[in-house]
Order: sequence, then C-alpha cells, then structure tokens
Amino acid sequence: MNILFWNTGRNNVDDCLLEMIIENDLDLLVLAEYAGDINILCKQLNNLQSKQYNVILNHGGCTRIHGLVCSEYIMSLLKEETHFQLLSIRSHKHKYELIVAMIHARSKLRTKDRTQEMGIRKFYGEIATQEQVKGTNQTLAIGDFNINPFDDMCIAATAMHAIPFRDAVLKDKRTVFEEPYRKFYNPTWRLFGKTDAPYTTYYYNDSGEDVNFYWYAYDQVIIRPSLIKAFNEEDLKIITSTTSHYLLNNNKIPDKINYSDHLPLFCSLKEDLI
Repeated sequence: MNILFWNTGRNNVDDCLLEMIIENDLDLLVLAEYAGDINILCKQLNNLQSKQYNVILNHGGCTRIHGLVCSEYIMSLLKEETHFQLLSIRSHKHKYELIVAMIHARSKLRTKDRTQEMGIRKFYGEIATQEQVKGTNQTLAIGDFNINPFDDMCIAATAMHAIPFRDAVLKDKRTVFEEPYRKFYNPTWRLFGKTDAPYTTYYYNDSGEDVNFYWYAYDQVIIRPSLIKAFNEEDLKIITSTTSHYLLNNNKIPDKINYSDHLPLFCSLKEDLI
C-alpha cells in the first residue's frame, strides 16, 4: 500500500497532484489545507487511468483533512473531529483491516503549548478507543502533527508515545507510575540523517529567535509495533518533484509561492506482512 501525505498550503496544486498520484501509484492520498475540490480531483484522476479512487468520507466534522482511497479497499469512517479523522481500511485481497489516523494539528505559531498538547492527547485517546472497539492494534497515523519527533508531545507516554528506535518498541507497552502506556514507532526520525536538502518537509527561518531549527519534521508517519515488519523503511521519502513540477525553489527550500511551504511525505506498507 503506497501512502502519501501533503500539506498543500492552500495553493492550486491539482495538476501536480495528478502526476504525483499516478507516478507514485498511490493507494491512499491524505491532504491538509487543500484548496481545491476533492471530488473534481477524483473525477479527473479516474478519467486518466484504469486505477480508480474514492473520496475519503467526511460528514462535516473534519474540515482540515481531504483525500482519496483506491477503490479496491473498503473504507469506513470511525471518528472525526475538526483536526483529525480516523478511518478503517480493509483489504479483501490481503485479508486485513487497518486503522488510519489522519491529522492536521493546531499550529505552534497560533496555539499555546498546553492547548496544542490537549489536541495531541485527544488524538491519541481516540486512536486507543477505536483500537479497543475494533479489537486491533494495526494502526498507522499520518499527517501534519505540528510538533517535531523530538518534542515532548511526540515522545511522552501520556501523549503520542512515539519512539524512534525499533528495538525500544518491540515491547509495545511501558509502565509509568504503575500505568501501562502503549507505544508507537516513529520512523520519521531517520529523515534528520539526510546530508542534502531538503532535510525534512518544512522550512521556517525564525532568524530573530535565539533557537532556530530552520528545518522541521512536523509531517510525520508513525505506526504501532505490529506494523513494523510491514513498514518499508527504504520507501520513506520526501517528494520533491513530478515529471512536470519541481517543488523546491532556487534555495533548495519548499517553493511556497507556486506550491506549498511543506513537501509531500511518502511511505509504503508490504500488505502481505500486515
């Protein structure tokens, strides 16, 4: 299953998206800040090729996430709030059910840390609830978390509890103050090891501040330990171009004028191992 998330930055990027979907043979497309009409995009895409897609369900509770799912999968909406959606995606071919949690969290620029933390905890809590209801721990969460992988809200047991090391999550629970907390595995950390730009998916030069990271990994994919064998680490990558579109400017940072201030994040699952 090929999956891509992109915070499109409210620009018209449909031509680029059509190429990106086809060239990467996507099965699941998740978008934040999408300014187009997702139904029109879906129709255009289905007219271009034999592989067909359906629009991600939305009952009006989530206004920040849009997307498409390949029609060979059975999709159902589990939960939606303003900043996130939870889907069940089932494959008859490979006989599995996956919970996909999609998020566009509150921005660090406009939200106090405590409020942002409440939103992240709410997101995690709904994931845990749906896992219990569905009787599964096969969950993938993806989107713009608006936190870095090394932030407390990402790592803390009482928040996302997303750990960057495979060995550390093989035991999927950790006890803190006599309470067990389930873990996520966060492969997004490996993007920080890149030696050439783009180093992550989002660039922001806050040059007037004492602490200035320049590059931020707000766009992340995290998985439950049960999906580690299925997750293709080598496929985790940042998309910088399609055949007709180049998403970086001359300074090798995201071209926010023509495309977005974020770059797309691609990952894949080996479905026979789910």
